[in-house]
Amino acid sequence: MRLGSTGGKKSGSDVNPGGPLARSQSVNDVSGEVAQRRSGLSDPFVRGGAVGYEDFYRREVTGLVALARGLCPPAIAEDIAQEAMLVAYRRWPYVRDLEHPEAWVRRTCANMAVSQFRRRLAELRALSRTRSAAATATGPEYEAFWALVRTLPRRQAQVVALHYLYDLSVADVAATLEVSEGSVKVHLSRARESLSRRLGPAGEER
Repeated sequence: MRLGSTGGKKSGSDVNPGGPLARSQSVNDVSGEVAQRRSGLSDPFVRGGAVGYEDFYRREVTGLVALARGLCPPAIAEDIAQEAMLVAYRRWPYVRDLEHPEAWVRRTCANMAVSQFRRRLAELRALSRTRSAAATATGPEYEAFWALVRTLPRRQAQVVALHYLYDLSVADVAATLEVSEGSVKVHLSRARESLSRRLGPAGEER
């Protein structure tokens, strides 16, 4: 055991700046700062105040991005997903006690995505009627399909995205949106009918 010059153990303030303990403290400080910057969240998250949130975030965020991509322009889908997770973080004491917190955050994301798309669509129509040439990495037919989905009524678009992107059953979609299964079936049927009228046999827009 090393002793200080005064004959006692070294205090925390006297730790060798280049020693293992100091290096460990530095790593912890940096990792905490990186986590804070990457998440965009406040100190309690970094300190572990939001118990269980980090695991919830990791489980849900990728799926939320996919959901948002089906309901709003792909370029802003990740922002929408992150914003939905931020709302969940701010209300975490409430959200974590829900029976199905994942349904709550998916519904929040779906609502935000549709609202954002409606605003963007109004702005684009005011500026130009020209469709953006940007396509998603999954190909033009996929993009054409979801572009049409985004023009459906709000609830129909949400139901289609949850059913086909998340592969949720009718019952699970109903639970997520807090509506009846019958309502989900009606919206799915209307959405399919509308899409089939506007898409050719090869999935091309008519």
